[in-house]
Amino acid sequence: GVNGLEVGQSVVIAASVLVLNIVQLFRIPEEFKEYRESHVQSIFLMVPFLAVSLSLLRLNWFPAKVFVGDTYCYFAGMTFAVVSIVGHFSKTMVLFLIPQLLNFLYSCPQLFPFIGIPCPRHRMPNFNASDGTVCNSFAEFNPDDLKPLGKLVFVVLKSLRLVRVCSGPDGK
Repeated sequence: GVNGLEVGQSVVIAASVLVLNIVQLFRIPEEFKEYRESHVQSIFLMVPFLAVSLSLLRLNWFPAKVFVGDTYCYFAGMTFAVVSIVGHFSKTMVLFLIPQLLNFLYSCPQLFPFIGIPCPRHRMPNFNASDGTVCNSFAEFNPDDLKPLGKLVFVVLKSLRLVRVCSGPDGK
């Protein structure tokens, strides 16, 4: 959650779920009352979640003043699971969760040590005392010292501009 990543994804997913529920309410005929009621219940759960997430996003946006951590992520995941079960659209929710899958893939080098990219603290931000904000933590390493899989992952992330690479005085 540094600088709005998890909260931002949750806001996009929650807004998408809200739009889906509203569209379904207009689409479903009146005689299917039980199916319509499940979408209304889904809306009742999603509106407060979206309001809380938007409020949190304001404080978690760059430069972040609040770090959400695992607690919010567990809460968001649980909310999405409950809403998709209550609303009877669990297969559609899988499509909405594709950004979370991409976030997981992006995190794999930090999560799995066998890839070989050093990470001092997974997802733990550094506190900047001068302005009271948090920022990303960084790892220092020489790409030539990485394992073959780590080199491949590093080259892919670097070419897609998903990592910030700063060269040292020796150019590495």
